Amino acid sequence: MPRRPRVVRESCEFLGQSLGQHATDYLALKKLISNGGDLTPYLSRDVLRSRAEKNDKTLNSWGVHHLHFRPGGTRDVLFVRITDSAVFVVKFLPHGSPHRDTWVDPALLPILHDNWPEASATRELRGITPEPLSSDQRIALRENNGNFAVAMQDGAAHVGAEVGIAAAGRCLQDVLDCDRIFAELDRWQQIVEENEVGIRSALNVPPSEELWVRVKFEEGGCWFYEAVRNVRIALHTQAKRVSD
Repeated sequence: MPRRPRVVRESCEFLGQSLGQHATDYLALKKLISNGGDLTPYLSRDVLRSRAEKNDKTLNSWGVHHLHFRPGGTRDVLFVRITDSAVFVVKFLPHGSPHRDTWVDPALLPILHDNWPEASATRELRGITPEPLSSDQRIALRENNGNFAVAMQDGAAHVGAEVGIAAAGRCLQDVLDCDRIFAELDRWQQIVEENEVGIRSALNVPPSEELWVRVKFEEGGCWFYEAVRNVRIALHTQAKRVSD
């Protein structure tokens, strides 16, 4: 998660909760968020253990993170939606084996929608009537990577802002983004191959020498460079004319 200052916005429901023993820790966490500090120690324990195979299904389904009140971990966790500019604090709930329903709490999405309708934190599914589900049914659907809609106060069916969870448990939007990235890389590989003669000529790379062109990714974008000479390469494409 990129470090940057974010505005902390608190829901009415959260403000109505008693922080109790978490009061001091929350103030420290709130200051850290406002100052653009590193939130990694407050994230899921699986993130800290580098368990890439573990999926945060509440995040993947609804786009909602959970933060611990302090780096060492806490029984109660804070549910938040994080954007580039803000952290929307929904409410805190206990977690652990006795509280499996915490991760499928149907109140999370309505709180986001009712407190910040302008933030597009949820997405309406028009023409669908949300089916009333028990806690056990929601847990079973989430455990089996199933998506389900949540009813808002007006009866409308809403899901998370993202497109939902894929059958493998990953965020479907991430899957789509990966497909797009790999397709883009294939396109640029083709462009490099088509321009190999010109690249060799510009860099004075003889045909007998292997040409290594690599791509470097940065937060602001990506660029190509010849790996042996460490020379940055500017590639230009020509738009194809579409016939009438």
